[in-house]
Amino acid sequence: MANQIITVIGSTGNIGAELTNILSNSGVPVRAVMRNINRVREIPGVVWMQADVNDEKLLESVLAGSDKLFLLTGNRAGFGKIQIDIIKAAERLGVKHVVKLSALGASPRTKSGLALEHWEAEQALENSTMSWTILRPHVFMQNWLGEEAKTVREDNAIYSAIGEGKVPFIDARDIAAVAAEALLHPEKHSGQRYVLTGGEAIGYQSLAEAISKATGRTIVYKSLSMDEMRFRMVKQGIPEKSIDSLLALMAYQKAGGATERVSEDVQKVLGRAPRTVLDFAHDYRESFM
Repeated sequence: MANQIITVIGSTGNIGAELTNILSNSGVPVRAVMRNINRVREIPGVVWMQADVNDEKLLESVLAGSDKLFLLTGNRAGFGKIQIDIIKAAERLGVKHVVKLSALGASPRTKSGLALEHWEAEQALENSTMSWTILRPHVFMQNWLGEEAKTVREDNAIYSAIGEGKVPFIDARDIAAVAAEALLHPEKHSGQRYVLTGGEAIGYQSLAEAISKATGRTIVYKSLSMDEMRFRMVKQGIPEKSIDSLLALMAYQKAGGATERVSEDVQKVLGRAPRTVLDFAHDYRESFM
C-alpha cells in the first residue's frame, strides 16, 4: 500500500477535501489535483498538482504512476467527454482501480443531460479493463451552505418550493468516507454501484428546526409556490435555463415517491449510520450565524 499512489481529481471541493484528509490520515501517498493553487493545504503524505484536466495533453503527467484514481470533475455541459478521456488515459497508464463520483438517476433513459453524461462516463469505465466503484449520491447537505445559509443569516428563514416534500439529504463527508473505503480496499468494493443517501428523508421544516437548535435562534421554513420561487431566483441572477432545471427538480421532490427512497449503502460500507441533519447543523453552526 505504501508505494501505491492514489490520485484525487477534484481534491478541493466538499468531497475531495475531506477525502484527501481521510487518505492522508490513512498514511497512503496522495496526488491531489486541483486548478486553483490558492487552495493548497499542508497535509502529510499529500503532493499537490496544479492542472486543468480538461487539457488532454496534461493527463499523462496527472495520472502517470497512479495505482488508484478518484474521479470528480465539474458538471458543465460536456464534462462527460472529459471524464471519458480521463478514464481512457488512466487505463492506458496502468491505473488499476477507479472510484467515480456519479449522480443519482444516471441512466440512458434520463431526461437530465447531467445524469446522461454521468451514465456515459460510467459506461466507459465499466467497459475498461480497470476495476471500478461507482458512487451515486443524493442531494448534498453542504448545498445548504449557500442560499439557505444566507437567508438564515439575513431573514431567519429558509425558502423552498418543495412544500412538504422530503429528501434523504447526505453529508458530503459521508460520501468522502465511502470513497476512501473503496480506494483503500478495492477488493471489497470492485464492481459495486453504491446509492448514497442520508439515513432518513427529511423536509425543510426539519432543517429549520435543526438549525434553530444549533444556533439558539428561531428559524422558520417558508413554503413558496413555483412562481414565487422563480421570482426569487430571477432576483438572484440565476440563468433562466438553470431556473427551469431547479424548479423541475423541486416539483419532483414535492411529489415525493422516488426522491424519498433511503439507501442503506452508507451503513453497509462504513459500518455506521450516516450523519443526520442535526449533526450537520451543529458542525456547520458558524455558517448560519
